[in-house]
Amino acid sequence: MHQKVKITTLCENRTPGFGLLREYGLSMVLERGNKRIIFDTGSGTGLIVNAKLLGIDLNSLEAVVFSHGHYDHTGGLKNLLEKNSPLPVYAHPDIFNKYIYVQGKGPEYVGPPWTKEYLQELGARFHFAREPVELDEGLIITGQIPRVVAYEKHEPHFLRKSEGAFVQDPIYDDQALVAESPEGTIVLLGCTHAGLINTLRYVTYLTGKRKIYAVLGGTHLLNVSESRLARTLEALREFDIKKVAPCHCTGFRATAALHQAFGENFMLNRVGSVFKFG
Repeated sequence: MHQKVKITTLCENRTPGFGLLREYGLSMVLERGNKRIIFDTGSGTGLIVNAKLLGIDLNSLEAVVFSHGHYDHTGGLKNLLEKNSPLPVYAHPDIFNKYIYVQGKGPEYVGPPWTKEYLQELGARFHFAREPVELDEGLIITGQIPRVVAYEKHEPHFLRKSEGAFVQDPIYDDQALVAESPEGTIVLLGCTHAGLINTLRYVTYLTGKRKIYAVLGGTHLLNVSESRLARTLEALREFDIKKVAPCHCTGFRATAALHQAFGENFMLNRVGSVFKFG
């Protein structure tokens, strides 16, 4: 029998307005049995304050999982390590090679705000892997996600360094966290730069299960075309999803479309949201 799962959104773009801090970024705490894992750490402003207000004991966390290397998902690691150290940090090896092209300015660094060496001095114990990592039975980090859906294209303004030059970054470090619950498979998304359908299809491959019970997190549908959004909504039907809780980089238009598509199975996701499965 799979263990119950509880997920608390610790950092996100929006708050319900009762003292919690909002910031552009994402962090969710997953509790499953005796495991407590933080998935991303936000931009760095709200982590400590929100954890205290929400009753999240940061000292009880056993590991950090990064969805990818952008600052709005990795920026809170320094503050977390000052509270709880040493900590294992699971990530793809590309997380420190993140840039973005800014019109009129050229490439700017948008990766973790601190160097790997400095974070290691603070107690980060990095575990870099491109392949899937099993943290526990029924708890998997997907690793690098295959790009097989033709309409889920790379975004040209994301860059990385290669042999001293800037080239397009396909963001191969993008990954998801998958937890099995009594109700089914739960998928936590950071920004889903790999594409939402690419990601969910890979999850079903890794789990061997056709159905996904719940999907929570950033879907990066913010600026997609109407045709891609329509194709994405149609493709979501193949997973028989029962609960969806989009946030962060999903965008208003796509969030509204998901709400219309899923109706009462749509869940609001912002700072302080709590989701229980099982």
